[in-house]
Amino acid sequence: MSIEVLLAHPHPATRAALAGPLGGEDDIEVVGECGDGRRALDLAGRLRPSVLVTGLRLPGLDGVEVTRRLARQADAGGVRVVVLLDGPSSQLAFEALRAGARGVLVQDSDTGELPRALRLVAGGGALVSPRLTRPLIDACLRGPGAVAAPALDRLTARERQVLSLVGTGLSTQEIADRLVVAELTAKTHVRRTMVKLGARNRTQLVAIAYESGMLRPRVRA
Repeated sequence: MSIEVLLAHPHPATRAALAGPLGGEDDIEVVGECGDGRRALDLAGRLRPSVLVTGLRLPGLDGVEVTRRLARQADAGGVRVVVLLDGPSSQLAFEALRAGARGVLVQDSDTGELPRALRLVAGGGALVSPRLTRPLIDACLRGPGAVAAPALDRLTARERQVLSLVGTGLSTQEIADRLVVAELTAKTHVRRTMVKLGARNRTQLVAIAYESGMLRPRVRA
């Protein structure tokens, strides 16, 4: 079964540049494209693609709001969203993640990165472009106030531990192995942590773990 993709970007040339390489993927099909946010929502509702790939600077309704509206339905089988940024901006990446994007990529990344992201996101996973890792880390290193950190006082000690493990990129099974619990128990901890922090997916949990200062990258001398 192919991954059906809707493209939303204000520039036709960019949409064509995105659609071209995807046309060569056997398991990916571009089913529609548009240049503004309201049209993107309309097409997403009618075509029901697996993934919407969108820029943020859409006329009519910006990409953050489009992402936010679609993310409310994504866990119930709705359209998942991959956001394309014009450059490696930590602030825009955080905005996209908070809105509920399952993937955040830099627009001029390696042509193989978008197909990989689409496969991961369509399968329920998430991906943040490696080119965004450094800006996100730099934003965290600037300390509190660089980004808004959600309060963690509502979490239990175990849930804090789970948040930290999710933030390091461990799968549910790997978290279960680390905590020496059943996978179902680990999944329950992850779900409760998401609910308490208002996160729609694991990608948002990773963002929260960094924003809160819970995770700090190792800095080489």
